[in-house]
Amino acid sequence: MVRSNPVSISVGYPMPLQIILKNTQNVDSPSPFQQMLQLEVSEINSVLPKSTPRVASDFHNVRFKYNYSYIPAWLESISNGIATIWVKLPVSIPANSSITIDMEVDPSLNFDGVYWGEAPELSPIYGQYDNGVNVFDLYFNGNTPTSDFITGGGDTVTQQTGVTLPNGAIGNVLRFVHGSSETATTMDMFTAKSLQNFPNYYINETSFQSDGSGVGAAWGFVQNSGNANSENAILVGIQYANDYFYQEVLLNGGGGVYNSQGSVVITWRYSSLIYNSSSSYSAYIAPQLYSTDGGYSGTVSANPIASISPLYWGWYGAQGPAGYWVQFNWVRVRAYPPNGVMPSVEVIA
Repeated sequence: MVRSNPVSISVGYPMPLQIILKNTQNVDSPSPFQQMLQLEVSEINSVLPKSTPRVASDFHNVRFKYNYSYIPAWLESISNGIATIWVKLPVSIPANSSITIDMEVDPSLNFDGVYWGEAPELSPIYGQYDNGVNVFDLYFNGNTPTSDFITGGGDTVTQQTGVTLPNGAIGNVLRFVHGSSETATTMDMFTAKSLQNFPNYYINETSFQSDGSGVGAAWGFVQNSGNANSENAILVGIQYANDYFYQEVLLNGGGGVYNSQGSVVITWRYSSLIYNSSSSYSAYIAPQLYSTDGGYSGTVSANPIASISPLYWGWYGAQGPAGYWVQFNWVRVRAYPPNGVMPSVEVIA
């Protein structure tokens, strides 16, 4: 795995495992802010004093602090010994400056699902230690109550159990299903929880699977207007005209499809939609996050949601036969980093 924010490690004093987060950009980070850490367990353990506990291979025995108080963190994955972790910072990192957080290592610690959690498929029981709702601006997984969603079209959301997940584990998903009475001018489903719009920008990322049909479905940032004739949204989707990827814009209830590419598949994939401009947005779908390898991407020079607040995460199914679906292992919305550059990470042991 190539780290998106390379870590340098040196030995210092007095506090073991201080993590310095440096914002190299000329704008402050948002507050709160989800900071990515990519930490290699062997590198950390190699510089820890011999008398101190080791970091476990699955990182279960750690906690993160800011100003002596615990802050929530979520383990996304471990690949080739490198853990990808998201920490929710309660403060902004000033432009061209840095802050320091601490990582405790204690053999008595374990995931608690509050301050330290992990992606739902990583736990022995699906979602057992998933604290994504405490870390991200908006989050749901396969255990989220279906009552957390509002229907605006003819579609439904149901929980499916015993599903084979991306890593081969068995767990739950939320399945969004096309209905027979949906319309083409209103958002079919959206979250009850809202997001503050501009000046806040966001990245929406999902772990999803679809049925392989030719019936399109898309998701992203939407307006909850209650009026089908003024619905606005920016979306990323799959299966429209049997494609792998497309983008869709709703403007006052009308739709436009852009950047249709590739051929439909039924494997688990990841989507990312980046809302960082009042005049455009970009997106991709690929077999992995943070890279478009094996997938497709695009940018649309339109953004009808820029002046709308609040925003919601929504799902939009194309008109077609009932019963076709997309199901989600997890969905998250995180703050857009300063100028799109994640603050760098230095670990001092």
